[in-house]
Amino acid sequence: MVLSDTDVKTALITMYIIGIICLGIIFFLLDHINGQFFTKFSIGLIGIVLVMGVILVNLFSLS
Repeated sequence: MVLSDTDVKTALITMYIIGIICLGIIFFLLDHINGQFFTKFSIGLIGIVLVMGVILVNLFSLS
């Protein structure tokens, strides 16, 4: 059981890091394509990253 908890935590951290990297790439592309840093799409991605952050904080505080 402890091993599966560790696997889930590792997977969530990996997904969170990938999300932050994708967000940075999208901000870079949006800035170069249309000159706008924030669009509806990027704000949606920020929301997803924030939700993942809340999930990670709750996951580690429960352990």
